[in-house]
Amino acid sequence: MSEVTIHTLGALDDEWFAEIVSSSGAMSALLDEPWGTIREAPETFSTSTAAEVRRSIAVMDLLPAIRRSHREFRWSAKDYLDDDDDGPMPNVRTQAHPAMRPELGTLEARMSSLLDELLAGFVDEDAFVEWGQEVVQASYAEVDSDVIEAAYFELPVRRMMLDGGERARFFRESWAAEFVLSGFNASARQVANRATEVAQNATKETHVPSG
Repeated sequence: MSEVTIHTLGALDDEWFAEIVSSSGAMSALLDEPWGTIREAPETFSTSTAAEVRRSIAVMDLLPAIRRSHREFRWSAKDYLDDDDDGPMPNVRTQAHPAMRPELGTLEARMSSLLDELLAGFVDEDAFVEWGQEVVQASYAEVDSDVIEAAYFELPVRRMMLDGGERARFFRESWAAEFVLSGFNASARQVANRATEVAQNATKETHVPSG
């Protein structure tokens, strides 16, 4: 549960944790073994059902909380370069990051990796849900958690995410273009705008007249 609080940045209500802990079914699913009253009737416990419950909790509760928290938190941390006024101007040709901004370089690398994973397809539903969480976080919550939830609960779409055939790959490419790339584009734009604001503010602070 501690990992949940960290990844959601405390966005889940306290009541959510109380409800989960007081539910034998939910706790059995999370622990993947009979818990609470279900221990008295262990034959009612199903590992496959438990896995489905865990994925449902992740998609319906955790992903929206992650998105909410990251939208509020995303620009609290500023992107800094080592700025030495006495040093030479950086050579743009040798910079590893777009526009000499490390945050843009990090975003580019994460986007590329996540898109490659999507196009390759997923080994199971768990892998897709985990990927969805990473996409929401990597895009600074510009990819809506509702997109992941809809894809998971629409069984034909879910099957396409797990299918290794060419038709399924084409579907994933189209799905990425419609739902994922637009979110990544928005996040890149926000990072660029934020970097510009930080640079402008730094310039203003440098040239504040004395007296």
